[in-house]
Amino acid sequence: MTSPPQKLACITLDVEADLANSRGRIRLFDEPDLLERYVRILEKHDVRLTAFLVTSVLERYGADILELAKRIPTEFGVHSHRHDPRTACTRAEIRLAVQTFREFLGKDPAGFRAPIGAITAEGLHALMDYGFRFDSSLYPSIRFGKNGYWNPHMPIVPFRVTREGADLMECPITALPTVRVMFALSYVKLLGWRAYRALLALFPLPDMAVFLSHPHDLYRPKFDDGVRGLEKRAILRNAQRGMDIFERVLIRLQEQGYRFVHMGEMCAAARQTALRQVRLARGRGAVQPFPSPPI
Repeated sequence: MTSPPQKLACITLDVEADLANSRGRIRLFDEPDLLERYVRILEKHDVRLTAFLVTSVLERYGADILELAKRIPTEFGVHSHRHDPRTACTRAEIRLAVQTFREFLGKDPAGFRAPIGAITAEGLHALMDYGFRFDSSLYPSIRFGKNGYWNPHMPIVPFRVTREGADLMECPITALPTVRVMFALSYVKLLGWRAYRALLALFPLPDMAVFLSHPHDLYRPKFDDGVRGLEKRAILRNAQRGMDIFERVLIRLQEQGYRFVHMGEMCAAARQTALRQVRLARGRGAVQPFPSPPI
């Protein structure tokens, strides 16, 4: 008799400066009460956290990040060095991020996530060359605007990206099946918990689910640069309830039988299943697996 598949959930945090904060501040680490509340929620629900670091923030917040890892089992990956989508996937930027990560933690990173999901073929080749084992950049959905993407054809579950002599696990940020709404704290806040819970009931998550969050999703960000109008209203919707909504998501996952794991463990489990494979081609004009063009 075959045992039922495991249900694994990976809770991820992109550790970057708060949205539209030109001073590069992160309130989660600047305000002890916020960090303490966040840690208590993670402890309460036995969460194993995967944190993707913008390595330039380590100079200011390195001690706070290490303190978080002392209390919560945390797996660290790289989220670029400068969080500039235009350069984040260049070989030079990845090399700098790897060097900074290595100096901080004394080891090489295993995982990567590109800012705004803008992974490129160049970036994937560089990740393989530098020995990364997994990437979690892909938004398998549609978004319009300056930072848009068009990936409704891509899987919502882990798959392998291969080339001659190397491969890499891609763990997409989960999108709800059919409707392709992203499984991310920002989307839950925007739609409201009741509406999002109804969507989860109608379009259940896959057995391996990756949840996206940022520090600024957990509280009301302090804007000082470039956010206004409808975008600002959308970001601020349910902003004061970010921590509460985050905990509701964790409770829902537990009720559905999910176990919280690091992304490295999810990748290892995925490799034991029949995975889709996407071949990464070289050369100008080659068809690549992640077109994700701005729309």
